[in-house]
Amino acid sequence: MSVDMNQTIQEASLDNLHDIIIPDAVSFFPPAPGWFIVALLLFALIFHFVIQRYKHYKKSQYRREALKESVFYKENGKKNSKEDAVVLLALAKRVGIAAYGRGNIANLSEDSWWDFMQKHSKARVNTELRQEIEKLLYEDAYTMNSVLHDNIRQLVTIWIETHKMDSHV
Repeated sequence: MSVDMNQTIQEASLDNLHDIIIPDAVSFFPPAPGWFIVALLLFALIFHFVIQRYKHYKKSQYRREALKESVFYKENGKKNSKEDAVVLLALAKRVGIAAYGRGNIANLSEDSWWDFMQKHSKARVNTELRQEIEKLLYEDAYTMNSVLHDNIRQLVTIWIETHKMDSHV
């Protein structure tokens, strides 16, 4: 019995222990099929948002061009000229036609046009400004002043920047 005991102690000795064999690390590639599905869905979502953003960019191209034209008239136009103010008012009307269609805008004039502008943007046209613009457009002897010119420029700029893109006018 003592021999068996010595042999058991010798087998259990720390000198007989070997290093633990560690398994290979789990590889990240190839991923599980579920990750391919997640990546595909993420790609499709990003593609969808890029397309939507591009459509919005193209849809508001007329707005950017109108703002450039407004800046051009501000820098190169004749300050306080009747012609410059009329061109700016025509630009506002062209923007309305581009945004809402000729059928909805072309027949609007005077108060109906100003009401439409106020309803669909942050532009505010008070009664005094309406009367001054009417005199500017229809009286040949009307002399332009800098305050009216600046008000028209500001009105047109606000209209271009803030009008809503509403297809159900």
